[in-house]
Amino acid sequence: MSLLQIKDFGISFGKTEILKNINFELREGEIISLLGPSGCGKSTILRAICGLEQKHEGEIYINSKCVSSKKIYQNVEKRKLGYIFQDFALFPHLNVEQNIGFGLIKSTKEEKRIKVAKLLRQFELEEQAKKPIHQLSGGQQQRVAIARVLALNPKIILLDEPFSNLDTLLRNRTKLWLQDIIKKFKVSAILVTHDQKEALNISDKIGIIQDKTLVQFDTPKDLYLNPKNLYCAKFLGELNVFGKEFLKFFPKSKGKTLGKTLALRVKNTNLGTRKNDFALEILSSSFCGDYYELKVKCLKSKLDIHLISKDLPDFSKKKFYLDFSKKDLMYLNI
Repeated sequence: MSLLQIKDFGISFGKTEILKNINFELREGEIISLLGPSGCGKSTILRAICGLEQKHEGEIYINSKCVSSKKIYQNVEKRKLGYIFQDFALFPHLNVEQNIGFGLIKSTKEEKRIKVAKLLRQFELEEQAKKPIHQLSGGQQQRVAIARVLALNPKIILLDEPFSNLDTLLRNRTKLWLQDIIKKFKVSAILVTHDQKEALNISDKIGIIQDKTLVQFDTPKDLYLNPKNLYCAKFLGELNVFGKEFLKFFPKSKGKTLGKTLALRVKNTNLGTRKNDFALEILSSSFCGDYYELKVKCLKSKLDIHLISKDLPDFSKKKFYLDFSKKDLMYLNI
């Protein structure tokens, strides 16, 4: 069942066009991520969905009812959405339990107490219940922000860069926790991010914004394996891009790939000792804990290539060659 539909959405600020022809839908129980560079309009879509941006092209439907268009505007409260801001937007003068219960103005005192107590348990915040917000860690503040939103029983929650204020370790742990919470509370969610790993980890669908529009909207697996163009491919993982000059080494494919760009994901780019056309020279290496990042030059094509190796190879004693499977090659539009 479709909970939310965005149809031909576009928006401009003054004479500057920000977005155009945006179309996608959010189904019941789904998590959608919107990917794109900073300033591309991702957060503007969320603001329009929840009613904070009124002047736009196209229509926004919630539960098959138009809530926003040039002629229709339903106020924020009636849309029954939850919005989690990048900075969490918690009230500094209220403690944790007061923040969580802030929006429960229509509940009785006892109903509010029971609901807040349940959320404190579910979000492992019981020991922090009386603490002021400034005494909490970033991860705890995020949990308070999400609990406050879920206290209102929304069907859809909107998350604007929710992990940007967390350190790497906490960020990775919180992503999986958030995915479990969203599924447990049976809500649907739209996540705005510029982090492709974030999107791949927790999303059912991903939309990629390029040049003001949504260029591809698909499952993480389909986007990763079948990107529409080079831009989409780069957004979902690091690539070695070989270009047209590399095609001469693949004469059987040349006719089929005219006007295309040849690329290979870094994870599929390996060192080998079997002699072929792609002899390599090491340019630099970086120790990264349990692996090395190598920058090498393909001597025949004069192309710099990035790859990952478990061990640091000894180029002074052996000759190394590019080793890959042709099935891993990607032929992409520029």
